[in-house]
Amino acid sequence: MRRIRNQVRVALIALILSTLTIGGIAFSAETELFSLARPTTIAVNSSFLSPLDELFGDISIGRGVFISGNTVIRADPGTSICLESETNLQDNILFLALRNLPSPRSTRCGRLGATGITSSTGEKVSIAHQAKIENSYVGNFTFIGFRAYLNNVVLEDGAFVLHGARLTNVKIGKNRLVPIGAVITTQAQADALPLKTDDNSEFQTEVLEVNEEFAEHYSELYNSEGFDAVVGASVAPRTSWNPKPVKPTLGKNVQIAEFVRVVGDVRIGDNSTIGQRTSIRADEGTPIVIGDNAEIEDRVTFHALKGTSIRIGRNLDSDDNIVFHGPLEVGDNLTIGDDAILFRSQVGNNVTIGSQAIVVGVTLRNGVRVPENAVITTQQQADTLRQA
Repeated sequence: MRRIRNQVRVALIALILSTLTIGGIAFSAETELFSLARPTTIAVNSSFLSPLDELFGDISIGRGVFISGNTVIRADPGTSICLESETNLQDNILFLALRNLPSPRSTRCGRLGATGITSSTGEKVSIAHQAKIENSYVGNFTFIGFRAYLNNVVLEDGAFVLHGARLTNVKIGKNRLVPIGAVITTQAQADALPLKTDDNSEFQTEVLEVNEEFAEHYSELYNSEGFDAVVGASVAPRTSWNPKPVKPTLGKNVQIAEFVRVVGDVRIGDNSTIGQRTSIRADEGTPIVIGDNAEIEDRVTFHALKGTSIRIGRNLDSDDNIVFHGPLEVGDNLTIGDDAILFRSQVGNNVTIGSQAIVVGVTLRNGVRVPENAVITTQQQADTLRQA
């Protein structure tokens, strides 16, 4: 079991002092989460941490780690967090070690907190957009999907957790597969899970290869072009699949709120608004096209797999905390509720998707309504949806 080498130790806890000064920056002890926007914490140790991330507490980070924007990594006082080498955390993730709550004990963290509570990963871990990890240990070569939730969980090496799954107080065995939207709260349920496939393992390897390049080339972009190149609306880094990056194209009267990240060949139509901490990243799949009059709320994520794209028509009406992931084609007048997931799908015009719904791998006809909390993963399920 390899130890974390050349760790970056982030210690930002100010429990007694009114302020703590690190590198000439003062952090208020009244603030629960401190934003790290210091040059020494953006590209270091062959890792890249977005300056839009928020880190708090006793945190160790290995080599070749990539952490995308607006992710929160928080270790309460007396706890620790470790992210081992070649791990990636995507946009709007919560990765937490919370005191006074159950936690699996792990000796992999560089030094355990006073209470022994940790959240940690092994090596070569991929955690997808808007997942939430609390007091859990995530083993080597594991994958956690969009908006998955883990609390007091052990993922053994090779485990594969799909989108929207909810796991509490269980151990997921080696190479086990947790289906989309599954709720696993007993060990009997966990032990009955199937093994993942070779295709799952191949997908994990492809994700790791992409994010290895991100760690390298976002660091290069920052080192060559500076802070403004890795925040706001800017060009994507040059990669093996994107040798000639382009800047985003924003239409007339586009309004962008604080801490929004728009990267690469993103094309946003006229009279659109983008809420706080939303991420629209055309640094892998490209382009991402959003039509006129879009209303996008806070912490929404748009991203696409390599070789795919996102194209959304006019009048998108999006609530908070949604994942749009390509390959994805959407017509006009989509209304989509809080905490939904839309991935690998084709969506007609005038479609409504309810809050916390999961739609993956289907075609939705014009005018259909996906109920709240629905999990739609087969075409048969999609075809039975009612039209307005």
